[in-house]
Amino acid sequence: MLKLLALLGLSTTLWWAALWLLIPVHWQQLSPTVMLLLHLLPPLLLTALVQLWRQRQARREQAAAQAQADAEAAEQQTRRDEARERHHSELRERQQVLHCRWLWVQALPQRDEPAWLDELPEACAWQALTEDELEAGSPLDSLQQVAEEGLAALYEELPGAAALPLLLEVLPGTGGMEQVGRIKQWQQQAWQQQQGDAPQPASDCRFLPGSGTVADRVQQFLAQDPELPGAVLLALDAPRAAWSPDDEADDATRQQWREQGRPGAAVVLLLFLRAGLAAPASDAQAAADPYQPYWERDPASVNAGWGRVPAGAQQGLAALPLLACLAQSGQGTLGRPGTLQLTRQLQPLLDNALVNAALLDYPFSAEDADPQRNQADSVAWLVHNGGDVDAGGVRMAAIGSNLTRHQIGLDPVDEASNLVREWGHVGAAAPALLTALTVTHCARLAAPAVLAQFQQDHAALSLARPA
Repeated sequence: MLKLLALLGLSTTLWWAALWLLIPVHWQQLSPTVMLLLHLLPPLLLTALVQLWRQRQARREQAAAQAQADAEAAEQQTRRDEARERHHSELRERQQVLHCRWLWVQALPQRDEPAWLDELPEACAWQALTEDELEAGSPLDSLQQVAEEGLAALYEELPGAAALPLLLEVLPGTGGMEQVGRIKQWQQQAWQQQQGDAPQPASDCRFLPGSGTVADRVQQFLAQDPELPGAVLLALDAPRAAWSPDDEADDATRQQWREQGRPGAAVVLLLFLRAGLAAPASDAQAAADPYQPYWERDPASVNAGWGRVPAGAQQGLAALPLLACLAQSGQGTLGRPGTLQLTRQLQPLLDNALVNAALLDYPFSAEDADPQRNQADSVAWLVHNGGDVDAGGVRMAAIGSNLTRHQIGLDPVDEASNLVREWGHVGAAAPALLTALTVTHCARLAAPAVLAQFQQDHAALSLARPA
């Protein structure tokens, strides 16, 4: 308002100065009305025009500012939507699971057989080995009969499993070519024992790559070939075969036993299938010759997703119960700290493992949070290789603290499987035996189970959950 009055005063002063000094006007010939209008009307009109121009400019600037603000808001919303989509995409990638559909284990217990061996669910076969079944020598020699028995049980129940890749754990002290060659012979013998002269499906036999838990490594293997429907893992080792109970143990050996367990032996067979497989072949397709050359088949009848598994064997694999969905692990490097430091180091590993297993909400923003997705308290069992109490007490205390932080109320002693105490040192078979224990308890209890795998200065925490 003050600016408007100042503009009016300035225009009036300038007009009157020009009117009296510069413009020749005969005032005697003008009426008072005309004289009044001549003095007042031009400054008013000029002031009004300037004010209208200023208002128009202000509206233009306001509109431009609003348009810029709208554009910035739209761009910000676009970036936010893209970030949300990336978040959901990364979350879907993290929450991809591996289905364990069948397992077979024979292992040498360190003490009495666990009571849960009497509560095994379908497709979980566990049997305790005895000292008499182990022969002195290399693991391949001492466990050959047991491994052939496991492969025979697999091919008897599921002939289609012979078409899946057979993945192996590296046996230290044994040449890779020798190990693969021996196990291929066992495959052939087991197939012929169960299927006779039927042609054996072609399959690969190779070592399991990668690091972390078995589920992580199998997922990495399947990611390299999207056409593979699944894989079979065979892990075996027998440190007990090279050790006699009569051998004297020094202090260093006793300390190693407390950390890794007394020498044991184990053979583990696990069958994994990829999540989201296509439906198996129809009955008409299954009745067709599974060994008919692909160029003689009807392209429309080929069922994508099952790879080289014969059509007649797909139904048997698809009908297997889903024992557990194995989620990706949270991994990290550990030093040698105390309980408090180890608790802090394990905290993000457990958080990531719960998110990967879809048991902990991980929203993009606060408005996307859904408390109903927080189901960590449903975890009912713990599987670990933390060691005996005097050697692994710090690990168990750190794990227990992190479980309590998520309101997981299980007892880390009574509701847990300690590989070191129950089954001892099983060498290269330890990761597979840990996975088999986790899957078994998940299926037995129909509840999630935590797997804590320690390897020197490295730790991996993961979960198995029911379907």
